[in-house]
Amino acid sequence: MAMTRRDFQRQIGGAAMAGLSAPFAYAQARPNILIIVTDDQGYADLGAYSHAAGDVSTPNMDRIAGKGVLFTRAYVTAPVCSPSRAGWNTGRYQQRWDPTAGWTPGLPAGVRTIAEYFQSAGYVTGKVGKNDFGRGYHSQDTREYPLNHGYDEFLGFSSHAHDYFLLAEDTERMTPDPHGHSAALGPLFENRGRRSFQGGYLTEIFTDRGIQFLERHRSRPFFLHMAYNSVHTLVHEVPDRYARKFGLKPIPKYDPKTMGKYVDYYDRYAQLGVISTKEMRQYYLANLACLDDQIGRLLDALDRLRLAGNTLIVFSSDNGGTQQGGGSNRPLRGAKSTLFEGGIRVPFMMRWPGQLPAGRTYPHRISTLDVLPTCLEVAGIPVEPSATLDGQSFLQTVRTGQPSPTEGKPLFWAFRDRWAVLDGEWKLVRSPDPGGPRAHQILYEGDSADARPALFNLNRDPSEQHDVSRENPAVVERLKGLFEDWRRKTRGGSPG
Repeated sequence: MAMTRRDFQRQIGGAAMAGLSAPFAYAQARPNILIIVTDDQGYADLGAYSHAAGDVSTPNMDRIAGKGVLFTRAYVTAPVCSPSRAGWNTGRYQQRWDPTAGWTPGLPAGVRTIAEYFQSAGYVTGKVGKNDFGRGYHSQDTREYPLNHGYDEFLGFSSHAHDYFLLAEDTERMTPDPHGHSAALGPLFENRGRRSFQGGYLTEIFTDRGIQFLERHRSRPFFLHMAYNSVHTLVHEVPDRYARKFGLKPIPKYDPKTMGKYVDYYDRYAQLGVISTKEMRQYYLANLACLDDQIGRLLDALDRLRLAGNTLIVFSSDNGGTQQGGGSNRPLRGAKSTLFEGGIRVPFMMRWPGQLPAGRTYPHRISTLDVLPTCLEVAGIPVEPSATLDGQSFLQTVRTGQPSPTEGKPLFWAFRDRWAVLDGEWKLVRSPDPGGPRAHQILYEGDSADARPALFNLNRDPSEQHDVSRENPAVVERLKGLFEDWRRKTRGGSPG
């Protein structure tokens, strides 16, 4: 049945009012967990950072850092969304079950997810937003569907991207190709069914549902994953008030009656060309401003429901900003799809009042592989005895400001024909230039890593401008050996 956003909000309000007579459980024995993941947010596109771009304003995201910890050296396991999300959701390198190191790792049955840990421990678990592990798109019958890997509730979509406005069943029926991997539209999945929306904006609808989840489950421990698809393309799709605020040139919404295939519309506006570099940045900033306001609504709901004091918030982007999508990763080199720092070092924050320091910057290296064991330690949930996690909890070291337990260990990346290894101050990387148009705010200068691996000293050269491989052949050979050994071990390992 089709539902307008106003109907949806009225339903939320009714549910909230019905629950007011129930006793509140303000002092829970076990902490709540709220994980917020943004999509393609650039390393320079968080106002709390000292290196933030001058045109960025994220006052609500900054609230997390203001009362929590801001991380400057947080890495994801891949420079694109599907494998990156598979990595942090399992605490394991996705290459352990995806030796091709491509876009589509999936979620094997033998790998326990973070949601399954919390569900087994008695938490109520919910996911809202983008569900993308590279497989099982547009289906509820696969391992990748949230209700099949640990979530009690889900509202969202299963694909790389979804139109922000076109959420109705009648539009889906008229569109020749409504279910492309990177170009989907139509009704959202809701638990074991689908829900059509005649109006509304996706980022706001997702926030409505997240707040509803908090209101309905405030009296028991919860694990909520807010997986926003903002600021992934199509970033030009923003509510009118943001378009006016940023002085944006109007672009018509896709019309199946007159515009043919949706993928053609998507490709036209997902890259530079019709939209200039300057315009794409402004569309991106408007999309980011809307996302920031919605995260503010979530934080306000935690305060209003008196849940903030007992809720750990983990905030991260899934990879760096794209070379054409408007994001900025400066002063880092590269963008999404590359293994330079701009593709894999991401905005990251944590907040847990009274348990983590407030207003601290954490300069030490961590990986999103560490998120699962850290959250389990926070909740007092033991790791499955048979599990071999690639990450470790950094809870205690963040409290003390000391280096994380994994900082002394190498980190590895493999994605298609690109690979990298980071050990201490040294990073060896082979990441061919993807070519094509690129936005002016994406840094691509520097010595090439196309023909052979390039070596960078990140302590001296965090922007990866100067290849020092010829001056340090022993370091190159040592890092090559580490990478080859890791690749043999991960390819030979079993999913379980």
